[in-house]
Amino acid sequence: MPDTIALPKRTSALLIASTLTLALGACAGMQGSSTNATSTTSSGTSTKSSAAPSYQPVSDIPIPAGTKINTDKSLILGQDNNWVGKMVLVTDRPSTQTYTYYQDQMPNFGWHQISGVQGKTGIMTFTRADRAAMLEITPGTLSGSEVAITVSPRQGGAGAAPAASEKK
Repeated sequence: MPDTIALPKRTSALLIASTLTLALGACAGMQGSSTNATSTTSSGTSTKSSAAPSYQPVSDIPIPAGTKINTDKSLILGQDNNWVGKMVLVTDRPSTQTYTYYQDQMPNFGWHQISGVQGKTGIMTFTRADRAAMLEITPGTLSGSEVAITVSPRQGGAGAAPAASEKK
């Protein structure tokens, strides 16, 4: 009789252990999927840390080391330096430092700043060739900051429609 009671307990313990192993394995596989380990030196060159994953969805926007991509809020169409959409980054830097970082680093990636307002929410606009980028930098909930980077084709290029005042 004792063997019939012990068998279900062993089976339950084995089932729980197997479930935990699978869950932990899945979490470990996902751990670095949204982490970016690229840092930018003062010369504008990118370096990668060997300790973190090398996921880099775009190559024309600086991403500070230790920054995570919020994949729930991001939509990136294309890759490298030929993409459009919105990329939302979460960084451990305060919003004022993040604003300064992008003000200093975007020109190293070929972007020209055309406007910027720094307040509780920082807004920056850059252009590069036939594209425009708008950055919205907000303080994080407890610490750090969030950067929403929206990149789109630039209005007013050679193929743009004339302004209303130019139409006859």
